[in-house]
Amino acid sequence: MSDDKEGVMPHVITTHTYRHDECMPSGETLISKDVHFDQIGDWLRKGWADMAHAPLGSLFYGLASALTIMLTMAAFRGTPPLMLIAGATFIFIMPFLAMGLYYLAYRLEKGLSPNLIQSIFAWRSNASNIALFALTLGGILSFWLMMAIVIAGGVRSEQLLIVNTNQGMLGFLTSEAGVMFLAAFFLLGAAVLAVVFMVSVVTMPLMLRDERVAVVPAMIMSYRVTMQNKGVMAAWALTLGILATLGIVTMGIGMVVIMPLLGYASWHAFNDLVEISEEA
Repeated sequence: MSDDKEGVMPHVITTHTYRHDECMPSGETLISKDVHFDQIGDWLRKGWADMAHAPLGSLFYGLASALTIMLTMAAFRGTPPLMLIAGATFIFIMPFLAMGLYYLAYRLEKGLSPNLIQSIFAWRSNASNIALFALTLGGILSFWLMMAIVIAGGVRSEQLLIVNTNQGMLGFLTSEAGVMFLAAFFLLGAAVLAVVFMVSVVTMPLMLRDERVAVVPAMIMSYRVTMQNKGVMAAWALTLGILATLGIVTMGIGMVVIMPLLGYASWHAFNDLVEISEEA
């Protein structure tokens, strides 16, 4: 973190079982840990508490997320397939919108007051690696979008793009072509989002917590903790997906609360999954 730099703040060691030590070239050791299903509720409760302690920052990022979804949905209102793709694309950019929330949670964790302005520029502490991570997710997103276009063409795109304005999205969802598109879209989307989740669940908070950690080791650690906690991580991914979907289908209104809640909760999940030690 660029603010109030005091080195890497050690985490409090809990009763988790350590599963793997990864020594970094810069000298610190990343320790992946076991988590349990009941901790998902703890992450959400802590996230809710953080919202109360940082109301201005929470409202800012919640409104920013809601406005992004509203504008995107409005832009593609006449083409439901593109509206769905645009809405789902928001899930890819959530880790970057959440960076400021991670920073606010970090300050609260240290007993410092939340600083909205500094949170907006939190990415500067590890800008090059965060940019590389953005390019990585951008490549995955581009692949998904190209495949979605192919799917649309394969299920009679001329029908998908013609919508009864009186029925809107309902007319699309109840059409034969719409059902076929949705089935293929969500099957592909689930596979792509699973990959994204595995390589990103702790990547961004890890690079913000310790600016010495590069993007590749961070992604490797993210994949490793996911594989070591398959059941819990699957449940956590499902929780994130359901809540994010609720925020999207409410035309972004739900994101005013959901985005800060998930951002803070994800920070606490990271703290329970990864410990940073200075001992090589």
